[in-house]
Parts: sequence; structure tokens; C-alpha cells
Amino acid sequence: MVATRLIERLDAAIRAAAEPLQREYLKAERAGAIARLGLLSDARFTLTGLRAQNSRHKDTLLSAWISLVEGQIEHFDTVAPKAVKKFQSALEFAEAAGHAPTQALALAWLATCAFNADDVPAIARHAAAALKLAGPEEHAALARVGLVLADTYRCGGDDEKSQAWYLRARAHASADGDSSMISAMLHNISAMRASQIALADAFGRADPDLARKALLEAESTANYDWGTGVASLSTMVPVTRAQLLVTLSRFEEAARLFDEHIDRARREGMARRGARLLADRAWCHVRLGRVAQALADTQAAEAQAKAQRDSDDRAAAYARLARIHRHGGRDKTADALQAKADKALEEHVAEQASWCRILDETLAALGQVEA
Repeated sequence: MVATRLIERLDAAIRAAAEPLQREYLKAERAGAIARLGLLSDARFTLTGLRAQNSRHKDTLLSAWISLVEGQIEHFDTVAPKAVKKFQSALEFAEAAGHAPTQALALAWLATCAFNADDVPAIARHAAAALKLAGPEEHAALARVGLVLADTYRCGGDDEKSQAWYLRARAHASADGDSSMISAMLHNISAMRASQIALADAFGRADPDLARKALLEAESTANYDWGTGVASLSTMVPVTRAQLLVTLSRFEEAARLFDEHIDRARREGMARRGARLLADRAWCHVRLGRVAQALADTQAAEAQAKAQRDSDDRAAAYARLARIHRHGGRDKTADALQAKADKALEEHVAEQASWCRILDETLAALGQVEA
């Protein structure tokens, strides 16, 4: 395992800890750190020991830390919704212990889960509570809240405020020595940019120059992970690259990446984007003359498109399917699908405005609009 500065600092603190419970708290923090690196088996092994210790101590704060570790393992295993219950439990234990830093960290993770559920009011509520509780040296909580707010503003189309929060998140992650947090930030920036570029391409408004720059960014992110030992987000890079390669008309390479990674990506939290990714792969097959594969992916994408939760993914899937049918001379079907794509895109633009308004109002109340 690559020893990040955070792991090295925690190892030293564990060795120096005189109080048994303080040592267990630090072990729990370390278990969370290695879970974020993608070393889930090691994190689970440590978790077993923590539970055994707490069966003796019955300490409320240690219970909070155990729940935090459980939530992080669940989150990085499958981005499972049940991680929310673990983080909520951590918050309740931390409140009972009267420990504000752990409360702030649990709230930051709840904000992350809310982001994954597209629940912007909950993002704002949890982020605001975490910002109130976290002192200036609570780098882990402040980095994660900063990342969530940056991602939410990016999804809302406000790149200026998004960039400000990304800078705050990176500053706190760097202060903490947390390479996994920096990796998550780089992945999110890259994936969101690729998603925006691919959405434009699905509507026939491709920007090859932007796609080339984004492809370099995605490859740089992969190199960062390789250098720091982060494995928790390894599936995101090839799928991001595949989307950009479609935009660049490098269909053979894109199809190969989809073939190699699409099933794992859907298992690891990207299932909600399944129709969009299948439609992209279908377009590759169409352009490569692979009729049978194109038909199979098109039918699967059409069956799943309506159920896509995110309006931008729904818009991209329908627009790509419309292009596929138009390429095959089925203009009537293409027109119907394009109408659905246009409607979903209108929904997406309206949702973006709503997301930014909710965050602006919440942060204004905290005096942090000009973050």
C-alpha cells in the first residue's frame, strides 16, 4: 500500500497515543482513510477489531467512528444507499457524545449521499450544519463539504462558484494529506466535464477541441491515482475516456473501453446512467457497421431510457438514440425520440437553476456566498 501523508500521520499518532480509546479512535480514522483508497478488505479487517474493542468499552464516540467506517466501506464498495443509514447512525452517536468534529464529518458524508441521490435541499441542509460545526482545522469535514458544494454548483452550471469550492476542498485535503480526496475531486471534475461534452455531442453540437483537452485531463487523473495508490474510483476513468472518444469519432477505441468496463461501472454505482452509456456504445457500433451489436444496445437503451433519473442523462440517451434512428433512415422514430430529448434538456436547465438557487440561499444565511 502506498503510504499517504494522512496514513503516515495517523500511524505515528496511533503509536504515540497513551489512552486506549484515543488509539481506537485513530485506528477508526485510519480505517476510513484506507477505505477511501479502495483497500476495502483491509478496512473491514480493522473494523472487526474496532467492534471487538467496543464490545468491551461500549464508548459512544467509538460507536460513531465505527458507523463512519461502515458507511465509507459501503459507499466505496457499491455507492450503496444503505451507507446513508450508517452515516446517520454515526451522526446520532456523535451528537450523544457531544463531539462536534465527528458530527461535522458525519454530516459531510450525509451531504455526499444526498448529492448521489440528487436531493439538493438535503445537500444544503447537511452542508450548512457541517460548516457551522467544523472548526478551521477540521480538514476532513471541510474538504468533503467543499467537494459536495463544488460538485453541486458544477451540476447547476455555475462554474465560477464551483471552482471556488473546489479550491477550498483541495486546500483542506492537502492540509490533511488526503490523496484520496484530491483524487475524488479530480475524478469528479473530469467526469462532469466529459458528461457535458458528451451531452452536447449527442445533440450534434460536438466540440472536438474541448474533448481533446478533457481526454488529457482524464488521463492525468488516472496517472495521479497510479502514483498515489488510489484504487477506489478506478472504473470512472475508462468510462469517461470512452465518452470523450465517441465525441472525437474514435469509435473503435470507445467501443472497446465500453465493452471492458461498462458492466463493472454499472455495478459500482453508475447503473443510473446505463441507458446513456448503452446508447453511446450503440452509436459506436452503428458507425463501425456492427449491425447486430448496434441493434442489441439500441433496444436495451430504449427500454431503460425512460427510467433514467437524471434529466441530463435522459436527454443524452434520447438524443443519441434519435441520431441512431436518423442514421438508419427512420426519421419518424428519430423525431419522436428527439422531442423527448429536447423536453429532458429543458428539465435539466430548469433543475440547474433550482440547484444553484437553493445553495445560494443556504450559503447566504451562513455568510459564505463569496466562498
